[in-house]
Amino acid sequence: MYRTETISCPYCGELQDTDIDGSGGDQSYWQDCQVCCAPILFELTVSPFTGEFAVYVKRDDD
Repeated sequence: MYRTETISCPYCGELQDTDIDGSGGDQSYWQDCQVCCAPILFELTVSPFTGEFAVYVKRDDD
């Protein structure tokens, strides 16, 4: 259940595409920004009924 999402870096604001794997259910993980290299916290929530997922990104000081 892979999908490409466009996110905005919470540090530099640049848009970037990233691959998201929703097959593991709800999860949180860190990934560096492709532009400014700052650590972005990705929070993924997956619906147990539909399998649809939402991605939220945060700074490390949020």
